[in-house]
Amino acid sequence: MVGPIQIILNTDNFEEGRDVGGGGPKKDFFAGRDALFRAHKQSLINQLNAVGETLAAQQNGNIGFIKVFLRREAWAKSHRPLRAIFNPNRISLVGGGDIGEMYFEAQPNVLSAVAREISKAEENTRLKYDENSGREMPNPSAAKSETGAIDRIELYGPSDRRQFSVEEALNWLANPMTGSSYQVEMFEVPPARGRWDAVGQDRQRLYASFLDGLTAIGQGLAVQRLQTGEKDQPQLTLRLARSAEPPTVQLTMSQSADRKRPRELAPFDADLKRHRRLLAFLDHHPLVRRVDLPPIVTRTTVRGRLSARSSAGVGQPSCQQASLPQRNTTRTYPKLGIIDGGIGASLSDWVIDRWDILNDVDVDADHGTFIGGLAVGGNTLNGLEICPEPDGAELVDIAVFPTEDNPTAFTSYYPDGLPQFFDEIGYAVADAKARHDVRVFNMSLNIQHPAEPDRYSGYAKRLDDLADAHNAIFFISAGNTAPQSLRPEWHQDETQALVALASARNDSMLMPAESVRNVSVAALNPPGLSNVVPHAPARYSRRGPGLRAGVKPDLAHIGGSGSPQSPLGHGLSSVKPNGDVCDGCGTSYASPLGAKSAAVLDHNIEGEVSRETLIGLLLHHARLPKVLAGKTLATVARDLAGFGMPPSAREILEGNDHQITLVFASRIRPNQQIEFQFAWPPSLVTPEGKCRGSAKLTLVSTPPLDTRFGSEFVRVNVDASLQQEDFDAEGKPRWKGRLDPVYLPKNNEGAAFEAERIEHGLKWSPVKAFAKTMPRGVGKSSSWRMFVSYVTRAGEQMPEDGVPFTALLTISDPQGAAPVFNDMRQTLNALGVRIEDIRTAARVATRI
Repeated sequence: MVGPIQIILNTDNFEEGRDVGGGGPKKDFFAGRDALFRAHKQSLINQLNAVGETLAAQQNGNIGFIKVFLRREAWAKSHRPLRAIFNPNRISLVGGGDIGEMYFEAQPNVLSAVAREISKAEENTRLKYDENSGREMPNPSAAKSETGAIDRIELYGPSDRRQFSVEEALNWLANPMTGSSYQVEMFEVPPARGRWDAVGQDRQRLYASFLDGLTAIGQGLAVQRLQTGEKDQPQLTLRLARSAEPPTVQLTMSQSADRKRPRELAPFDADLKRHRRLLAFLDHHPLVRRVDLPPIVTRTTVRGRLSARSSAGVGQPSCQQASLPQRNTTRTYPKLGIIDGGIGASLSDWVIDRWDILNDVDVDADHGTFIGGLAVGGNTLNGLEICPEPDGAELVDIAVFPTEDNPTAFTSYYPDGLPQFFDEIGYAVADAKARHDVRVFNMSLNIQHPAEPDRYSGYAKRLDDLADAHNAIFFISAGNTAPQSLRPEWHQDETQALVALASARNDSMLMPAESVRNVSVAALNPPGLSNVVPHAPARYSRRGPGLRAGVKPDLAHIGGSGSPQSPLGHGLSSVKPNGDVCDGCGTSYASPLGAKSAAVLDHNIEGEVSRETLIGLLLHHARLPKVLAGKTLATVARDLAGFGMPPSAREILEGNDHQITLVFASRIRPNQQIEFQFAWPPSLVTPEGKCRGSAKLTLVSTPPLDTRFGSEFVRVNVDASLQQEDFDAEGKPRWKGRLDPVYLPKNNEGAAFEAERIEHGLKWSPVKAFAKTMPRGVGKSSSWRMFVSYVTRAGEQMPEDGVPFTALLTISDPQGAAPVFNDMRQTLNALGVRIEDIRTAARVATRI
């Protein structure tokens, strides 16, 4: 018997007005430490005065930007100094960096006003009798509380804008694969001159100084503004060329729809003095936020081809002969788009369309064919334990990445560098979705730059925008380490494994795997090899967390062993373009196994499933390998394998009679919250009235994003909880949360500060997971509810059309005996809850 996943159809019935709450009292961060507060207060005033003096002396005008750092215990929204000190009527918040780091635009007179407000903060601890606690408690003014919340204030300066030397820049930009252009993030881009009269003289002076400084660099300078969204950091590219052409400065936004074709570029100018002059100007101009070197996109493999199985390296296949499954034209198959360098002739029967802009001489189809072969014949070639999905997949070959053997090939197709490359991916994805309704895409390509904890990259944002636009999902490889950075093979002893991880270097996850609308995949060792621990993290697989808020990678799958063993090689087999079967390893090859499961889910469910539901189904049912499940490894497991390895789509969708999984796919709207009340399955209620069993709750949402705010780029936090009815000492009913965040440290007592809620409770993460097993039962009531609510960042508004989300709730009997599925169906039907098998719910549901 099976208990298929049930989707709740009448979700609108459970919406209600939002309980905003009071936000808590003001906190005195220096209570009882009056002398320390006086010193702190004066220090902040001195910092503001010093920054103001620096701005007043600037050659570019007196407008600049400051960084305000909050103390760790003041990260919560209610403690932010945005009411009394940095009031929006006085000063403009323009972005942020790391958690608790806010950026403001400022002028000397504005900073003086801020300093005067800080000076009003009382210097003695004020107390007020609290009836609830029966004792006197600190009662600070808003000025005192907010002043105490601030750790320090600094001017945004040259060291914030650039992290590389001029010599490093020249060496890097000389590689034609980079496009030879600096990538410049701006706080603001000067508008067309015809609009300057709408701003004051100080800002006009700032704009003029920027344009004059660029044109003074002279001949061969080309400045172009890139296409970005309204809430994205404005970006420019700057290239110095050996050319007699006057400088061209294009600050209006270029349109991707123009579809610029390859063009000739003037030779790169490696004049050290010119680069030094350009970078010195950018370092000191207030409008510039950051100057970066352009990253290079590569396959997640080690360069070169090896054929001897005993000497094959990470990502390199060694080959034998075998056969592939034959396509049956009378049936349909899951569909998968493969973004790579082409798919070879051996899979042509399975390729339903090609987006091919590459000349034959620039095609390197080995990598893409290996990936396609795993989707088409992975089960036959490797077995169920490695490739659990049935063979067969219709492939769309998105051949946009030219061979790496020719360093000039990439530039010949994308002279404007990575932005143009991502434009091409966008065109191809739109075409595949429109022509073939492809929703799942594998991109085992990485940008050779580690994901940064305080910065959401523009490349991840491009993929996230595409996912939003097409209700699609990209599966992205986490990246392979360089050969010299391979970790030792995983040790059976957990302590030894931790020691090896602690000594590892240069193994951080690569961009754009920090994407938050898509799925990044790490690699695990295959079973069947005696020289590696099965299902342990592969020695080459890069690790998270990427951005601070959230779990990355999302999933892990078999990627082949980084230590080949004769005669089995890497333990993961696929095909070459000529039809030979070969083995290889890499996160490149783990990613398509996760993508295949998503494609099978999408294929087996009627209608168009939401992106949130597809991702939620995979993450909710994923399980950490046993080798990572020990207490010793609890703090590092998520950075290595995310939520774990997903089972087959069949196992996900069918379940069993001793559990039920409910899917709540909806949209939380402004000033609304969702309260779904139900009764615990009677077969899991003890004679004493306690509720036993296991419960797991997974939430996937699509909140608004704003790249200007660094690691705080997620602007709305959608949260979910599973609560049991309880009663206080006076017998009044209340709701008590029963689940713990999946990655909550042991013996955690309530996650006292916002920092702990972010790190362990995944607050502000679009993906959250909670679970608990209650073998002896809890509480005295069988009344439960799933509660979904939201909170916005300080100063942020909830979008008018709300935030889409999917919540998945599984209730089960760990003993495998109770008829949970039938119990829950009966009680839900009695309550008027409309539920349907998710595979056929599209016939009657508007959102799945």
